[in-house]
Amino acid sequence: MNKFFSTVLFVLIFCSFSFGQDTTKPPTGNGIGTGRGDGNGNGISKIAVPTSDKTLAIRILSKPSAKYTDMARKNDVEGSVRLRVTFLASGEIGAVSPVSNLPDGLTEQAIAAARGIKFEPAIRNGIPVSVIKQVEYNFSIYYRENDEALAQNAEILEMPAAEHPQESNLQNIGGKVKIRVALKSNGNAQVIQTITDLPKEFIQKATEAVAKIKFKPAIHKNGNAVTQDKEIEYEFFKEKD
Repeated sequence: MNKFFSTVLFVLIFCSFSFGQDTTKPPTGNGIGTGRGDGNGNGISKIAVPTSDKTLAIRILSKPSAKYTDMARKNDVEGSVRLRVTFLASGEIGAVSPVSNLPDGLTEQAIAAARGIKFEPAIRNGIPVSVIKQVEYNFSIYYRENDEALAQNAEILEMPAAEHPQESNLQNIGGKVKIRVALKSNGNAQVIQTITDLPKEFIQKATEAVAKIKFKPAIHKNGNAVTQDKEIEYEFFKEKD
C-alpha cells in the first residue's frame, strides 16, 4: 500500500512539474536567432531587417576625345592629363580639377572633354549617389610610316606570334586580325584599332601579342623619339584534325 501511494505521489509531482512549464511557442516569422541570452536564461531573437547595401559603380555611356591643339602639335607635346572628376547623382558632371598637367592648352582640352562625359550615376542602397573618380586623357602624335617629318621609321625587333584560343569551339576557326598599332615613343606598343570577322577571343590573343612587340621608336628630324602607327596582321590557322 505504501508503495502504491509513493507511486501515485511521484506521478502527481511529475504532472505538476510538466504543466508548470512555459508552453508558449517562440515567435515565428523571418526572425534570425542570435544564439545569445539576456542573462536571465531567456533567449533573444533578433529580427532581420531587409536592407540593400549593394553598390553599383557609375557606367560610362560615352567619353568624348580631347582635341590636340596646334601649338602642342607644333611643339611635339605628348603625355597624359589626369583629372579628378565628380560624377553627380543627378547624372551631370560636377567639379573637374587636374591632377597632372600638359602645356600648350592640352590640360584645358582634357577638362572640356571630361565635361562632355555621359554616364549613369552610381547606386548605393538603391539610391543614386555622387562619386569622385580619376579620368585620364592620353595625347600622342601619330606619324605615318615614311612621314616626311621622320628621319627614321620605327624598327620592329621582335614580333611574337599570336596564340590560337584554346576553347574547343574555336579550334576549327581560322582567319586574320588586322590591327593598327601605335609604336609609342616610350617603347610601348598600343592597339589603336582592330579589324576582323573573328570572335572576340581572337582579338584578345592578338592584343596580347601586340603588348610583347619589341621595337626601336621612330625618330623625328629634330632628333626626338616619336610615336608612329603601323598596320600589323595576325593570322590564325584552323587546328589540324
